[in-house]
Amino acid sequence: MLLKYKYKLKPHKRQAVIISNWLSMARKQYNYRLAQRLNWFEATRTPVNACPLNVSVVGTLHATSVHRIYQNIPEFRVQTRDGRKKDNNGNPITRKGDKHPNIINGYVTWETVQLADLAQTKKLFPEYKSMHSQVLQDVIQRVQTTMDNFTKPDKNGKTTGRPKFKGKHYYNSFSYPQLSNANIVKNANGRYCVNLPKIGLVPFVFNRQISKGFKVKTGTVIREADGWYISLTIEDKTVPVEVAEIQPTLKNSKGIDLGLLHYTFTSDGEFIEVPKFFRLSENRLSKLQVRLAKKQKHSKPWKILKGKIARLHQLIARQRLDWQFKLAYHLFSDVSVIFLEDLQIANLVRRCKAKLGDNGQFLPNGQSAKSGLNKSLQDAAFGQFVQVLEYVAWKLGKRIIKVDPKGTSQHCWECLNKVSKSLSQRWHSCPECGQELDRDYNSALLIQKIGLLSTQEEDITSVKTAVSFSLTEESRALPTGERREYVKLKVARIISEKIDISSFSTF
Repeated sequence: MLLKYKYKLKPHKRQAVIISNWLSMARKQYNYRLAQRLNWFEATRTPVNACPLNVSVVGTLHATSVHRIYQNIPEFRVQTRDGRKKDNNGNPITRKGDKHPNIINGYVTWETVQLADLAQTKKLFPEYKSMHSQVLQDVIQRVQTTMDNFTKPDKNGKTTGRPKFKGKHYYNSFSYPQLSNANIVKNANGRYCVNLPKIGLVPFVFNRQISKGFKVKTGTVIREADGWYISLTIEDKTVPVEVAEIQPTLKNSKGIDLGLLHYTFTSDGEFIEVPKFFRLSENRLSKLQVRLAKKQKHSKPWKILKGKIARLHQLIARQRLDWQFKLAYHLFSDVSVIFLEDLQIANLVRRCKAKLGDNGQFLPNGQSAKSGLNKSLQDAAFGQFVQVLEYVAWKLGKRIIKVDPKGTSQHCWECLNKVSKSLSQRWHSCPECGQELDRDYNSALLIQKIGLLSTQEEDITSVKTAVSFSLTEESRALPTGERREYVKLKVARIISEKIDISSFSTF
């Protein structure tokens, strides 16, 4: 099992200067190495209609271009020590003096090339000798990870955007890949310190003891608005990582509906109001930003106000996260399974499509009102809350099940009849079965119902399939003649309510 514990660092002035300088040098090295990778990437691109299918792109380039691409890349690297991996006889698989190619089929093994080039970097820029070697190597590995995310698709077939160079305020950490429990010691004054190589004993707030059996693996020094922190990765291989497999029932589960009027409305009738942390601090934040706009950029008063604004944003984020954790533990206090909607947050906060008039001018498209809604959605941070719920469920040995959100606010939970409602209509009134209740309460009950059905019936995965299944079962219970008449009446009602008939293709 891998866990991360975060602690507040209390470095002395000399140590704070060293940490700040290291972070600046790491950022410069990251940008330089990323530029190397992007230059190679651009130099070896070719139009898609001229891309060779059976050879490297480099093989199709002019000899001058090939020389320019490879001019600073050594063809081989010589191993400087015996390899750590050994064969069955205990002998090293690779030995000192072995040659390994840096260019394979026209493609450069960039990670090994850039790691080997760090020695030359220290000769050209002696200040890099003060940095720990593994901290510099971690910078190269970050570049490699960034390029892999850009060029290689993930399990969903998606890649990230083109990597960007990091500005001063966007590169905020460096890592020690190898730390251990021995790095946490007490100094002469009895104060807990973390021994960071080439920096020294840095005092820190050891407010959370490391559990017995867990070993410290890595440490990441992080810059935040209120100072320096260290995030320790700890591991205990004897503790298995298991996801609870609990069979949900009506008694041990609840459905929750997320919204902006009620943050959560549960299927047992409990509702939690939206806290609005950002909205409550918005007035104070705007006043600070007005004062900041009047100051000269990069002056001392300007920097002081920038720090105040950053710390206020940090306070808002911490308030929200703390409240979400408390809410998650409260929701799991009486159940073992929670059903919730599988919301696509990126789609919820997407801008409205532009509308063009006949003369090419932009027409009102409702984005002005949507921007206020987007701010409230971002303030609610539903995506973060779902992640918190998943973590708390894993920690408590409980379970989260996500339900397709389509139709959960437009159907009755009791009879699955469609009851169309606009966003301003907050009351659910079903003409079919007579249910009268709050629309969010109805949605929570429906989410629980669909979730329970989805774990019992393989064919039911959403409200749409549940409605189809329900109508099919009702029609089968009738005699043949009445069944045809029943289907005709249902189809007529569907047409009158403008419901898509394709969703009832089982007839």
